[in-house]
Amino acid sequence: MRHGSQAGGRLAWVSAGIFPALVLLLVTAYIPIVYAIGLSLYQKSAFDPQPTFTGLENFSWLLGREELWSAMGRSLIFTVGSVGLQLALGLAFGLMLNEAIRGRALMRTLVILPYLLPTIVIGLVFRWILNPDFGVVNQILLQIGLVSRPINFFGGLDAAMPSVILVTGWQYGSFAALLILARLQGINPRLYEAARTCGAGSWRCFLDVTLPNLRTTLLLIALLRGIWMFNKFDLIWIITRGGPLEATETLPIYVYRIAFEDFDFGRAAAACFIMFVILVVGSFFYFRYANPTKEVEVGR
Repeated sequence: MRHGSQAGGRLAWVSAGIFPALVLLLVTAYIPIVYAIGLSLYQKSAFDPQPTFTGLENFSWLLGREELWSAMGRSLIFTVGSVGLQLALGLAFGLMLNEAIRGRALMRTLVILPYLLPTIVIGLVFRWILNPDFGVVNQILLQIGLVSRPINFFGGLDAAMPSVILVTGWQYGSFAALLILARLQGINPRLYEAARTCGAGSWRCFLDVTLPNLRTTLLLIALLRGIWMFNKFDLIWIITRGGPLEATETLPIYVYRIAFEDFDFGRAAAACFIMFVILVVGSFFYFRYANPTKEVEVGR
């Protein structure tokens, strides 16, 4: 009986500790989601605050718009390109910082610095650095003869999206580098010793020891950064505002224009729900086929 009362007391304390967190999660996450889903079924604008129930008409209108599918394609291109670049930079920096070299502490600080800078600062600085008229990058390219005329990085139809991907990769590659570096330092050094004893060189050690041990970390980074990049709005808006000629107008910017330029909140909510469904479906296939929780046998 005494043990039962103690267990009940502990359960009450745990419930009392979890309840505020559940209330906060309910208020800040689930209620807004439910409200947005409900709003997507209504016609509501800033000029007509009284909502009118329209059912699935907002979704039908959106799915029939070429602009939605174009924005979706640009979002996928931006997400895949940005995440791929972040993984490549993070892996390169992580391997470099894992080596026993002089000034490693200073180098780690420099690598993490872009992730600490405010997005508004990065956006404005790169707009100046890559400016076609007085940007330092174009000046250097012209002086060394790599180009014959300035490159309009953020104003050219072909250059705008790669340039935005480059900026986001530079900023958030340090996030990947930190996680990769932490995992690299947890790999048992005896694995490398055993591989070298068997005659493996640096490249074979990387393929047979390093990469298998980094599998879970790389998949985790791909998931987190993929979700964040698919929802990325601020940096793209600061640099290009979706231009030129919608060349960098991703889904978040398309939703923003519907909500705050067309003032059609019902269709904007429907577009947000479509984004939500895309992420849910993508996450399902990610966990179904990538299986990031599966640990490799190497290193155990």
